[in-house]
Amino acid sequence: MDKSINTMDTKILLAADKLGKYGDIVGHLGKNGFSCIITATDGNEVLTHLKTCMPDFAILDVNLPILDGFQLCKLMKSAEFKQCEKVPVVLLSETYRTSMASELAKSVGAYGILHAPFSVDDLLFLLYSKLYPERIPANKAKSLKYKAKVMIADDDPETVRVLKDYMNAEGYEVSVAQDGQESIHMLGIENPQILFLNCDIPKLRGRDILTWIKETIPEIVVVVMIAHGSEVMAIELLKAGASDYIIKPFDSKVVSGICEDALRRYNINLMNKREGDVELKLLSMVDGMVDGVILMDTKGRPTLVNKAGKETLKYLDINKADDDSIISINNVNTKEIYNEIFIKKQRYISFEINAKGKGEKYFVIIASAVTGFAGENIGVVIVLRDVTREYQLQYQVIKSEKLYAVSNLIAGAAHELNNPLAGIQLCTDLVVNEPSISEKAKKYLGRIQKETEQIQGVIKSLLTFTGNYTLSKEHVNINEIIEDILKQKANQFDHANIRVVKLIDEKLPEVFVDKHQMRRVFLNIIENAASAIEGLQSDKCLTIKTERNKEVVKISISDTGPGIPKEQLTKIFEPFFNTTRQHKKSKGAGLGLSVAYSIVDQHNGRVYASSESGAGATFIIELPLI
Repeated sequence: MDKSINTMDTKILLAADKLGKYGDIVGHLGKNGFSCIITATDGNEVLTHLKTCMPDFAILDVNLPILDGFQLCKLMKSAEFKQCEKVPVVLLSETYRTSMASELAKSVGAYGILHAPFSVDDLLFLLYSKLYPERIPANKAKSLKYKAKVMIADDDPETVRVLKDYMNAEGYEVSVAQDGQESIHMLGIENPQILFLNCDIPKLRGRDILTWIKETIPEIVVVVMIAHGSEVMAIELLKAGASDYIIKPFDSKVVSGICEDALRRYNINLMNKREGDVELKLLSMVDGMVDGVILMDTKGRPTLVNKAGKETLKYLDINKADDDSIISINNVNTKEIYNEIFIKKQRYISFEINAKGKGEKYFVIIASAVTGFAGENIGVVIVLRDVTREYQLQYQVIKSEKLYAVSNLIAGAAHELNNPLAGIQLCTDLVVNEPSISEKAKKYLGRIQKETEQIQGVIKSLLTFTGNYTLSKEHVNINEIIEDILKQKANQFDHANIRVVKLIDEKLPEVFVDKHQMRRVFLNIIENAASAIEGLQSDKCLTIKTERNKEVVKISISDTGPGIPKEQLTKIFEPFFNTTRQHKKSKGAGLGLSVAYSIVDQHNGRVYASSESGAGATFIIELPLI
């Protein structure tokens, strides 16, 4: 190659899947006079350039798609591309998978290899050393080809000289430190792959240096230098963190063999460190995920469960075999998952699970295959996503839409009913006040007035449900309302053989409520309870308890009826919903509990139910104290 060629005419081929992944190489080379740069992003583009425009220098990423840097370099040195045989190739590597790539680079004929992160100046030195060696400054004239750094930590000039000569002859870059403190300082700057350490070095003990290396840069291979007959000391130093030892005086063949072993060990250490770093990052990332993650092998045995996954599993029914493999998750069989993914080649499979524990939870389960480097199936990853909140919001939206529709219907009906009721009431009042009306007629007219007022009361309750009614609040003792309702219902309870247990708190504080509306709430719930137990043959018991609980008055109304199924507990306060426990003859339109819920809500209170099928039901109303 003509070394007199101008740098502006030097053709440089730069190929990387992402041209900026190693920094601004194009810009840096351009500033140094190399303006003719051909770029490629995959192996096919490189082959095209090699056939149409042969470069003077090639820089190839080892992770190129289609054909990687190693393959391309080997092709360039083959008979197929004979014209490229003498083109220098520098390989660039950034992944832990190529930490031992120097050996492979040599085997395919590469001029050199740089491992990220590297200085673009290193690449420039390689380029100069091959094409323009005269341009390399004297103080920087060093071989960058297959560069491996060795550091000698020893204060004996003769030992340093002999070892340094051996290292230089083998093509290693050598640095020297004459005491322990200088060794620590230079290790951080030079970043050698191999350290030859005299453990009797002054200023800092060899063991302390080993400890520092183990904690700071554990991938460095440390070879301790000992005198003949000091093998016992060597054993202790190996336990302290040294990788190997060499006995003085040195033999050139022994030194060469130890360096080669040390370099291989360094590459293994570096690979393990990078793998460990990647694994740690991945584990931290997975453990920090909001969604649960379960990694299972091909037998269904869990190999990794993140923090969210462990919490999620508490809500699910996991059936395991004796070998700890998961047989099923709730009602989903893992064999079905593996069949869909591995046999039917589904990219992923998803399904929903409803978990009923302390609180109802909803999960979306997504399962997909995990493959190895060769594409083989090595397991399944399952993502557990808690969508309970989404379900609740969706339920609230549906509920709001229902309430809106019902509210409009009730408001319109109430308006149409109030007008004729007002007319009936006015006419009744006029007729009652007539002197000629008999007592019997007055009695019937009084009944009409009472029934009309009751209808108007129902309409007010419905308007309360729609929010179109203003509450008339006053200080009320809830015990009095309960007692009044029980007196009203006494004959009905006696006739149905219903036993009433009252656990009344005589010191119950008053609450600020609409007395008539709250009476409707309690009356509705008590009537529902009575309806649930009136068809029983025995143990017809209704228990009413009032108490103060912190800042609320709590009223509990319990019955010994058939209970409410769990799946209905979240729906009983919806409009037009009837529970399956109600006696067929007493089933209404399904508005009672929704009206009660609306009334309590307008009082800033809370009403809810707890029950199990066959174990009765308890309705609890909580009203805030003033």
